[in-house]
Amino acid sequence: MLNRVLEIAEENRYLSLKRGFIVIQQGTTELGSVPLDDIAVLLLSAQGITITKNVLNALSEKGCITVFCGQNYIPLSMVVPIASHTYFTKIIKTQINASEPFKKRVWQQIVNQKIKNQALSLKYCNKEPDAKLIEKIASLVKSGDPDNREAYAARMYWKFLFGDSFIRDKNGDGINSLLNYGYAIMRACMARAICAHGLIPSLGIHHDNNLNQFCLADDLFEIYRPIVDTLVYKLIEQNQTELTPEIKKALVNLLKIKVKTSEGESQVVQSMHYVTSSFVNALEDGKPNIELPVWEGNENGITIIE
Repeated sequence: MLNRVLEIAEENRYLSLKRGFIVIQQGTTELGSVPLDDIAVLLLSAQGITITKNVLNALSEKGCITVFCGQNYIPLSMVVPIASHTYFTKIIKTQINASEPFKKRVWQQIVNQKIKNQALSLKYCNKEPDAKLIEKIASLVKSGDPDNREAYAARMYWKFLFGDSFIRDKNGDGINSLLNYGYAIMRACMARAICAHGLIPSLGIHHDNNLNQFCLADDLFEIYRPIVDTLVYKLIEQNQTELTPEIKKALVNLLKIKVKTSEGESQVVQSMHYVTSSFVNALEDGKPNIELPVWEGNENGITIIE
């Protein structure tokens, strides 16, 4: 399977299944078709879309995620496959039985790496003094982050990155809509990796919202957010504030950025599987140490619109 994101952004589209292809139509006119085997994520961002049950079933059988977006590209729901992992029952038992100290230690590692990546983002955006201030916060993160260093770092980070007037608002437009789109792609791919490894996406490490079916995805993809932020900053520098097809493509291409893992350099989308696999191993071993890929904060793979 290719790690392709298929977005349906235009209104009044009809999606059906034909001989292993998703067929896209407007009325009786066929606009195109895409092989099922090529798709990792189906992103439904338009509001007037008709899709058959056969399409959703076929995507689930292939391990694909279908994302339904509301306004400003906020994911409202996902269709995820019920895990077909060989040891599904064994894995979910270890996930359910994970102790609070275990989860707190894992969350500490995630927050630490996220803040380090925020510092790298600022450094790459030529904000070296600000980057040093953020990086210092990473060393202050305790087990479970009881002092909420994550939120403290975020307040400073957004101010440094986008200015004093910027407020991170998932319902906002402009910068926020670009961030929403990039995050939606990353979150969906993380959910796909989680399901592929037999985990329950609703059982989080830190996130614990009864209305959120993807708490674990929200936990594990935190470290990738600064990669999205970096590209959005560069786009804003070029006065690119609208989600054009070209900008969407650039945000999707972030999945191809190279990060360092125990297997060497890997694309972001592949590294998510290493993260998830290491989390499964940690659950089974009872040792709260997971592999978090290292992003070097450089422009390797960050494509800016020309």
